[in-house]
Amino acid sequence: MNHIRNHLALCAILLTLSGCDTVAELTFQDEQLIEAIPQGLISKQCGALDPDSTDAIFRFSILTSFDARLTPGKRYAALTSVLRPGKNFNAEDVVFSDGWFFVVGPDGQDMTCTAAEDCPTGASCLTADEMGLSQYYYAPERFCAYSTMISVVSTPRFTHFHRNKSMSSSASVINQNYDGRTIAFVLDNSSTLDGSNENGTPNRETASDPWEYRKVGLNQFMDGLAITDESTPRLELSAHFANGTGTTGIYDASSTWMRTTSAWEATVMSQYPTPSGNSPIWEASTASLLKIINSANPSYSKIMIAMTDGEPNGYTDDAYESFRKALTTMPQMPLHWLELTTGKTERRYADIVSMGCGTHYIFDNPVFFSKILRNIAINTESWWDVDLHFSAVLPTDYTYRLATTMVAKVGSSAVSFEAQRMTEQNETIDYRLVLSR
Repeated sequence: MNHIRNHLALCAILLTLSGCDTVAELTFQDEQLIEAIPQGLISKQCGALDPDSTDAIFRFSILTSFDARLTPGKRYAALTSVLRPGKNFNAEDVVFSDGWFFVVGPDGQDMTCTAAEDCPTGASCLTADEMGLSQYYYAPERFCAYSTMISVVSTPRFTHFHRNKSMSSSASVINQNYDGRTIAFVLDNSSTLDGSNENGTPNRETASDPWEYRKVGLNQFMDGLAITDESTPRLELSAHFANGTGTTGIYDASSTWMRTTSAWEATVMSQYPTPSGNSPIWEASTASLLKIINSANPSYSKIMIAMTDGEPNGYTDDAYESFRKALTTMPQMPLHWLELTTGKTERRYADIVSMGCGTHYIFDNPVFFSKILRNIAINTESWWDVDLHFSAVLPTDYTYRLATTMVAKVGSSAVSFEAQRMTEQNETIDYRLVLSR
């Protein structure tokens, strides 16, 4: 009922935008829109219809009251006919408020300033109150930020990863011919996670993830995979742990692919190694990617997810280049990088993500592991893309966090997503969208 109340409240707020009909006209037996699930900003090289007029792609799903995804060719309560992108779901039905690009500093935090001269070229030096964002619990400092208008410059495009799906293909409906999903994890398991790096004894006061939200996130990921139109989704899973020094610190949790969630639970979650050593992220990423290349089911779509709490320890250019070279053999494979910052962000993470068609997440609260992994899981089976143009001129060689609000309107109904730094249950969680230039 909370979802229904939220929908009706949003409908009232967005009357001029969405053209909501009266409450009495809603049919609660029919499928309603419930929640917008963002994946994030994707490189424009990953399918933008007109790269010259596009700065990034926004990828998202919409969940309905039937625990399913919004899908073309289906009838919804808010529509008078079946959903057809380009007909009754268009560019003007996905709307972004004017936004702010916060510059990310080398410590992974928002870059602060005392004057515009402290910021990259063209940025303003403002407080959150001056940007109209004080309600989102930003700190009282002044930040380097760029004001931007956000234009949707393409019809929403739907991509679905199932063979023989009864859905006609078109420019707006891309029916990928895959039987299932290959999902490979790279899991940083270094001693900084539990604070044992000083003497081998866990210390929650110094731990980057003292309450093991990384494990909660993996469970949320599996729960997200269960929201599917298929009663028996085909999956194969792997997990490489990175803790130690170089290749001696790489642990493959399973010599073969795990093809059931019960195998994942027994092999990974029940046998999760104790954190130790350093973070050989590039070596673990290469080992995971080679497993995809050499033994993954060729008829499955491929996804790679890396989770780390800091920069690689003792990495060499050779280790980085080895992974980069291997990644070029998997063009447009979504690569999602979750970076829990602990005082320094690694620019090469952004460079690697830009090669793949995935997303980069930078956050300083480990609870975000559980928030974002669910969203990624829901978007692994299907998603919507819209191409975006930003009015802001952003200097290259920086990473930015975009604060904005998105509203997606389908017929007489609408759902929204706030890409803001917000407080939930006394914890600050950063939902802003990450973009690197």
